[in-house]
Amino acid sequence: MNRTVLILFSLLALNLSIANAQPDLINRGRSWMSPDDLERAIKDSDIAVKFHPESATAYYNRGVLLQASGETTKALNDYNRAIEIRPRYASAYVNRAAVYYSLNRLNEAVDDFNRAIELDAKHASAFTNRGVVRLAIGDYDGALADHNKAIRLDPKLTKAFYNRGVLYLSKKNLSLALADFTRAIELEPTLAGAYVNRGSVFFALDRLNEAILDYDRAIVLDDQLPDVYQNRGIAYLLLGREVDASRDFKRCLELDSSLKPSLDAAIALARMRISRK
Repeated sequence: MNRTVLILFSLLALNLSIANAQPDLINRGRSWMSPDDLERAIKDSDIAVKFHPESATAYYNRGVLLQASGETTKALNDYNRAIEIRPRYASAYVNRAAVYYSLNRLNEAVDDFNRAIELDAKHASAFTNRGVVRLAIGDYDGALADHNKAIRLDPKLTKAFYNRGVLYLSKKNLSLALADFTRAIELEPTLAGAYVNRGSVFFALDRLNEAILDYDRAIVLDDQLPDVYQNRGIAYLLLGREVDASRDFKRCLELDSSLKPSLDAAIALARMRISRK
């Protein structure tokens, strides 16, 4: 089975409008959003919270950083506090909903997206993220409506095209999925997941060389995705490129040895397909 990589949410940016805050401190925190510097940024945000304990934005900013670093529970606490201080903080509801989704608390995620949309009916990110959750709970029509709405609100919102492409791919509507992943790539050429999923569309259409090209691009952007090596390896195998396939299968298992059963099954299916030719 050819698997896809799904990027579901993207965090909303830091808000720099903390009333009476120290601009240099807050700006430093934002500038250190790279993975290696998140810890330092969080320490700066701790100071911001200490000096501005009634600032919703200070808690929101720290929540963004904590969420980006994988500190889910702490991020949730900060978003809760931001909303307690400022009950109409739409972006805090959007990011808290993403935390709820990561914890599989889907109904709470939908409730927060609903609240964000009530507060800001033009919040495109809230619509597309709610669409992701709706798809997860089986509401295909609602998910599609949300992604469509997000795109109408912001025709350059990459993740809305990406998420709608995932939805179309899940329903095997390959032509529409292909169009959406292509548009996402046009808007954000460094989005590895879009190449991965477009590669999966090309694979399903038996356009194997194009699939490989997209997997190549994805690996240049992110060489730590084991599924991509599995997918590219299967494409190589179907094209008779055994050496290339073996190299990719080895790399796949180096990255994630737990994929061996699925990889073995995929290889068996590919060899069965080859034998029928």
